[in-house]
Amino acid sequence: MEFLKGPMTVRDSAHRQKRTGLRDRMWRLFAIQIAVISLATLVGIYLTQLIVEDLLSRQALTLESEHFWALYDADPTHPLPDVANMRGYLAEAAEPRNIPEGLAALAPGFERAKVNGRSLLVHVSDHDGQRLYLLFEVDRVSDLAFYLGVMPLSIVLLLMYIILFVVYRWSQRALSPIVRLANRLESVDFNAAGRVDLDLESLHSETDDEVAAMIIAVEHFTDRLNAAIDRERIFTRDAGHELRTPVAVFKGSLDLLEQKGDRPEHERQALMRMRRTVEDMESLLETLLLLAREEALATPAEPILVNDVVSAELDTHRFLAERGGNQTKLCEQAELRIRVPGTVLEIVLGNLIRNALTYTTNGEITVTVTPNSVRVADTGIGMSPPELANAFEPFYRAEPSRTVTKGHGLGLSIVRRLARQYHWTLLSESQPNEGTSVEVQFPDDQLAA
Repeated sequence: MEFLKGPMTVRDSAHRQKRTGLRDRMWRLFAIQIAVISLATLVGIYLTQLIVEDLLSRQALTLESEHFWALYDADPTHPLPDVANMRGYLAEAAEPRNIPEGLAALAPGFERAKVNGRSLLVHVSDHDGQRLYLLFEVDRVSDLAFYLGVMPLSIVLLLMYIILFVVYRWSQRALSPIVRLANRLESVDFNAAGRVDLDLESLHSETDDEVAAMIIAVEHFTDRLNAAIDRERIFTRDAGHELRTPVAVFKGSLDLLEQKGDRPEHERQALMRMRRTVEDMESLLETLLLLAREEALATPAEPILVNDVVSAELDTHRFLAERGGNQTKLCEQAELRIRVPGTVLEIVLGNLIRNALTYTTNGEITVTVTPNSVRVADTGIGMSPPELANAFEPFYRAEPSRTVTKGHGLGLSIVRRLARQYHWTLLSESQPNEGTSVEVQFPDDQLAA
């Protein structure tokens, strides 16, 4: 199903939702930097704690025990270690005595134990039947590790946070004009009727040279775009007015020719075809003139009964249906009244009905009026999904349709342009060799109670 709504398609809306702003990307980059630095700092703190508190302490106790046993072998009366952070006890290995409670159960090696209410790192070693207990004040080492390792790293981490935040704020300030420019461009409806109104004057005083050059380039692009819009509008208006004269002359000549009643059948048929052609040309000219107007048509004071407009359009195109051997059917599920210009509604429904009749032979065209929409369905040649996706583009004609008609591929393009201008929703479905359905849904604010 192809879905077109308001001034932009759902496809455009999806792309817009996928886009992320520069500010969001900068914030994500800043957050990633903080996360990486924090992780690295925490790993550094852990390693510092591990090295200072565990590895160095254990190595110091091992070296101290080896040094004591060497002195003990030389002099059994050598005093035990007794300093501020370490104290030693010596006992028989087989039956330890005269040592603090809790040490007797410890085996040779390193253990953490509570001695007299303090958390100590204990190193136990045996030598010639003697057992040495070295008690180390690990809490003081932890304080040393904190002041010499953890605190400096924490200060570095804090400084890195501050520096990164300052850099982020500077970057944000540098990107702010670009973000505001992007927001201004996002707010502009380039599909709306009339000129593109884009005021960027307020951004000039807050930008550097590079951004200022970008703003000037956008302004030049807007000027060229408005110039192209003006040229298109003026050309369409002038061409429409100029072509009205030969069409009026053509119609007047047909009126004179049709006054003679005793013409052969083939001449009457030829005059009827000429009449239909000039009426189609006149309708196309009115459409071009309508699209060339910058301002929207005035909304009627009284709502229009859509059912009557559909019935009138089916009667207008009855000759085209008979020529293709088609049957037309009006299915009225409700009386639909809307407040829109009648000319616009006639052009949209007329193009949809004409398009359905053009690409259908010996089939059926059904127009269904619902409480908030009009749906035109046919049993014609249909379109594949890629063809349906391009069906509303100007001058596009699906390959199978080239052998059916010599149209120019403008009907559905005009329908889409008017639908965007009046904020109608188009829903289209099609299957090759089965037919096509196009539904026009009207917004609630245009529906009459």
